[in-house]
Amino acid sequence: MNNETVDEIRLGSGELYHMAFTGTIPTHADIEIATNRTGYIKSGATLEYKPELKEVFDDLRKVIKTFLVKEDVTFKSGLMTWDLQTLELLSASGTYVDDETTHKRTLTLGKAGAIELTQHLFRFVHTKTDGNKFRVTLVATAQNGFSLAFKPDDATVIDAELKAAAHDSDGTLVILEEEYGTAV
Repeated sequence: MNNETVDEIRLGSGELYHMAFTGTIPTHADIEIATNRTGYIKSGATLEYKPELKEVFDDLRKVIKTFLVKEDVTFKSGLMTWDLQTLELLSASGTYVDDETTHKRTLTLGKAGAIELTQHLFRFVHTKTDGNKFRVTLVATAQNGFSLAFKPDDATVIDAELKAAAHDSDGTLVILEEEYGTAV
């Protein structure tokens, strides 16, 4: 183990980006641009990795094998700045329309029948105190919906929850990447 990184304490949040997933992961420079920013984060972000294991053993418990049968990756973050396009991204059936003639934006939710969810590429970037980056990249769908709480004394924050989907032939759910050494 590298003691330099094991002893490191990480403080702070980061930035969340999204774009359409086209089958490959683009470069950092293509993803991490202002037009791809999902919104500014409030109350941090959480990545959850949950393996599901199956143990099989004989009656005398002498032969035991453990198998990985399923993995789930969920990313959660509070979005303090958002718009109707962000809500469309976080909905299963949203349809967003920007009518420049009437100067109205509309999001409608709800559709009949089975709807295939659209996968998006999401990238969370945490900049460490030395200027290096820690990146979380996943292809995911928003499956938890959202709630809008308009409070008189606080910002309306949307709790985005994204469930990762395998995005390559290896079954990759999430890519965690950390820069180290001299700040890039």
